[in-house]
Amino acid sequence: MAGPKIAVIFYSLYSHCLTLAEKAVKSITEADSTAEVKLFQVPETLSKEILEKMHAAPRREDIPVITPDELTNWDAYVFVIPTRYGRAVSQFSSFFDATGGLWMKQSLAGKYATVIASTGTQNGGQETTTLTTLPFFTHHGIVYVPVGYLDANMTQFNEIKGGSPWGSGTLAASDGSRQPSEMELNSVAIHTKHFASIVAQTTRGAQRLAKEKEPGASLPKAVAEHQKDPTNASTSSVESTDSKKKKKGSRFSVHGITKGVKKLFT
Repeated sequence: MAGPKIAVIFYSLYSHCLTLAEKAVKSITEADSTAEVKLFQVPETLSKEILEKMHAAPRREDIPVITPDELTNWDAYVFVIPTRYGRAVSQFSSFFDATGGLWMKQSLAGKYATVIASTGTQNGGQETTTLTTLPFFTHHGIVYVPVGYLDANMTQFNEIKGGSPWGSGTLAASDGSRQPSEMELNSVAIHTKHFASIVAQTTRGAQRLAKEKEPGASLPKAVAEHQKDPTNASTSSVESTDSKKKKKGSRFSVHGITKGVKKLFT
């Protein structure tokens, strides 16, 4: 039985989200060897000159840039999103805005998604980045899967850490100098493995249902074979047994009731 198809989609200016996205791919692959997982990045909207002035990290040319239409090829999405003012960066917003054609056809209805966030500060949007992205999922009919409190480190106070019940995350610092910690990467692993298990349950369940709906799939072997070839002598007993029942009738049939009434009055 085929495994789930999960796309990990990110935007990264200073490599924080790239690190998180690569951890997500590795974790899902380790959790489910049958899963098909692929890393994508959303299109860049800033010019080369502006990126140079922002001292952005070089863009990874070996990672494909996803198009809206490619979303239909996947069962689920892990969106790794940097934050601007508590919501998704403009690159992600532009990508979402380009999916209008898919929305018209509801081509993404029934897909699954989750969000990993990167913010500059503790209160910079670890929860609101996901919350302000939910309308996109809702309009498309995409089901959102949170991580909850499966990560025991969600309640620890020993060190600074990104993430929330909505999804894992990292704190990059306002100048981008802080990289994801081991604890945060571990949270990403817990989050994405949980997400992959939910997606796997639904996709494999759908595959089983589709198989059960195939002609003859839920019928006894003899009956299924007889339906395929009624002239086959080896399955003629199925037909003869069925016809005998019909001929004999039941005492609750019209013939049986009439016969009973005649006995009462004779």
